[in-house]
Amino acid sequence: MKINQKGFSLTELMIALVLGLILLGGAISVFLSNQATGRSNNAISEIQNIARIGSLLMSYDIRNAGFSGCNNVRISNVIAVSGARPDWGDWEFGGGIKGLVPPVSAIDGVTPVAGSEALRVMYGSGTGWSISDYDGSTITLNEAPSIIAGDIVLACDENLGSIFQATAVIGNEVTHDLSGLNCDDDLGFVFSETWTCGGAEPRTFSNTAMLMGFQSVTWFVAPSSEDNQVNSLYRASLIGDELISEEVLFGVVAIAFEYMDKDTMTYRTATDLTAAGSWGDVIAVRVTLEVDNAVLGGVEVPDSAKNITFLTSLRNRSQ
Repeated sequence: MKINQKGFSLTELMIALVLGLILLGGAISVFLSNQATGRSNNAISEIQNIARIGSLLMSYDIRNAGFSGCNNVRISNVIAVSGARPDWGDWEFGGGIKGLVPPVSAIDGVTPVAGSEALRVMYGSGTGWSISDYDGSTITLNEAPSIIAGDIVLACDENLGSIFQATAVIGNEVTHDLSGLNCDDDLGFVFSETWTCGGAEPRTFSNTAMLMGFQSVTWFVAPSSEDNQVNSLYRASLIGDELISEEVLFGVVAIAFEYMDKDTMTYRTATDLTAAGSWGDVIAVRVTLEVDNAVLGGVEVPDSAKNITFLTSLRNRSQ
């Protein structure tokens, strides 16, 4: 019995090959499109992540700028380094906030990007402890505090706040004297037009007085410690009596600040406010962070999308 066997013709094979190529091309096109979409989503996710973390952390510090714990605006500072008040303790200049115009000096060995601004804020932070007694050198608290000798602290009542370095902490007693960074053994106000080391007056505390830690924070942009070709956002905070820099966000190429004036409700620059000595008029800060292309995986993103802007009010001046 003879069986007829037939194969595909050349024409049929060519048609099948063309159809296969079309299907394969479509699959590759979908794959490449999905891959590009994935890269774009990753880039957008990175921008959103930087925006979320940057705004959350910076807004916390900015909101607290100028907070003394006792609703007063007069602050006495008896801290000095080599007879001069350190920049991180220059509260009187602007009530706890000051924009730093370039060039900004190195902080803890980290040098900000040339031409870049920085922002310094100061405030009373953490737990507060009620002051039950003060004999001129030893502050007795209602309980043992979580501070140690050498910490910079802020004692305040409704009349005045005093920034000083704790000389000793034993139980619920915090002692200060003319040693360490303290250039005066009194904690009162400095009655002179220009601050001078050793010019404070003696003082007492009222029944509503309290003690808390003193925080001084500086935000700036500098080359990353991981890759000096890429910039990062840094936060320098006061640990003991030194500013210690910490790399917070990799891939922030630049930072800019604008400051809202309470009288005109317009934004002013750090240069303008410094020249006019008007830092006490600032009620809000608008921050712009620019994301570095290096963290976007080679995805082309419009410049407007790479600029993250947020506005934060100073809660102590927004009433």
